[in-house]
Amino acid sequence: MSRTIGLTVRQALHIVQNSSSGQIDERILQVLEDFLRETWARIQAQPDTYVMTDLEFPVFNHFRARAEFQNETARKAVSRYWDSQRPSNGANPT
Repeated sequence: MSRTIGLTVRQALHIVQNSSSGQIDERILQVLEDFLRETWARIQAQPDTYVMTDLEFPVFNHFRARAEFQNETARKAVSRYWDSQRPSNGANPT
């Protein structure tokens, strides 16, 4: 009997970001690929308004160099994420 250990997106991202060899298990990559596909679908469904979450952004950013993300929709989504991280209404960031 084999067991499948569930891996969260956050855990998979941590493993990929901290890999010194660059060789990542296919199961780990699949977790991120699935999450990326879901994130990209949400962006495409709301191309002018969707703001990525603090988990969606680093996953998307990890794969950002792909040709499919070299477009205005992706650029604007990244920009909206960063805009959402800035303090608003004159709030002091400290």
